[in-house]
Amino acid sequence: MHWRRNHTFSFIRDDRGVTEPYTDLPALGIVAVGFILFLYMLLSAYSSYASSAYYASVKADLMSVARAAASDPLLSCSPGVMDAHRLDNASSVDACYGYPGSAVEYTVEAHGHSWRWGEASRGRSASCTLPVSVRLNDARCVPGTLKVTMWEG
Repeated sequence: MHWRRNHTFSFIRDDRGVTEPYTDLPALGIVAVGFILFLYMLLSAYSSYASSAYYASVKADLMSVARAAASDPLLSCSPGVMDAHRLDNASSVDACYGYPGSAVEYTVEAHGHSWRWGEASRGRSASCTLPVSVRLNDARCVPGTLKVTMWEG
């Protein structure tokens, strides 16, 4: 190719790439949406990590609270066997099991029956489920679950 000295090639003087004044706005909008999506993904990954870290920090506490509730003589007739008649009055039981001031909610579900007591709250929470038996009467005992939910606070 032959170069001329009196004519310099420059991308600033090249008129082939000139566009209309508002054609770059859609591209700018796409970049902005992509940035917002990136921030959303970053924040949701952090939130997921924080939830996992909270659950890992209270996992042992939840299990010990669930075992203490399952063997509480005010609620069970023997360890791991909850009594339905005692569970009917569970809302009057002040059962913090070593965590006073914490929002802890207990739920027992067995064969279509459900009992709930404790203090629920809002915010980040972690739950633990423990298999128990529920004695409905002197002749019938059914399998069930005890769920303990603890809120961060």
